Parts: sequence; C-alpha cells; structure tokens
Amino acid sequence: MPALLRTTLALLAGVVVTFFTISAVEQLGHILYRAPAELDWQDSSAVSAYLKQLPAGALLLVLVGWLLGIFTGLTAATTLAGRCRGRFALAIGSLVFLGAVSNFYLLPHPMWLIVLSLIMIPLVAVLCWWALKKRYGHPGVATEGDGK
Repeated sequence: MPALLRTTLALLAGVVVTFFTISAVEQLGHILYRAPAELDWQDSSAVSAYLKQLPAGALLLVLVGWLLGIFTGLTAATTLAGRCRGRFALAIGSLVFLGAVSNFYLLPHPMWLIVLSLIMIPLVAVLCWWALKKRYGHPGVATEGDGK
C-alpha cells in the first residue's frame, strides 16, 4: 500500500477511535450521573440549570474522555501507520480541542473545567506524540551499532 494512503487511512482510523473513546467515556458518565427523567433536553434554560448542578466528578469524566480519546486515537493511528507522525497529534489534538471549545460555547461549564481543558488537551496531545515517537523511533535513521 502506498505510504500516503496508509498514513491517511491510519489518521482516519485514529480519528474514529478518538471519538468512539470519547463517546464511550461520556456514556459511562451518563450511567453514573443520570439526568432526571423529567428534564426537557429541548429547553436550554433547563439544560443549563441541570449542567450547573452536576458534581465535579461528572465534569472531570468529560475531561478524562477527551484526554483518553487523544491517547487512544493517536496510539491507533501510529500503530496502523507503523510510525509516529506529528501530523497525527496535530490533527487529533486539534479536533478534540475544537470540539471542547464548541462544547464550552454551546453549554455552560465552570471556569475551572474550561481552563483545565484548554491546558490539558494540547499538553496530552504533545506528550502522547512524544512518548509514541520514543516508542516507535525514527525509521530510516541509523543509530549507533545497528549496522546501517
């Protein structure tokens, strides 16, 4: 398979894994922190009031989902491509970051979660990229004693 096609498909698979992971963690949050049955999801003021009274654990679970999504998506893309690419971290991290920002724009969130998310999302994307780069190394670059 040509390298460009393999890289593109690996990135697409990584994005799918990212958003599947985020959805799974958020579903866990919905199970652990059930919304009242009488909540009208079409009424924005009722949804805002409900979100404002959520415990910190429910909100942290959303952040954990985003960060775990970056980790699993980046790992999947790197594994499928056979090498770590900075553009994987940039694409996946950017998509999660933009998703979080749009979520903050559409729904009320506490300031601590917004600040923590805006710091942690890029940080985790870079740290995962760095760790995977260490794990997968640089193909084609000769190291001392490997015979190249």
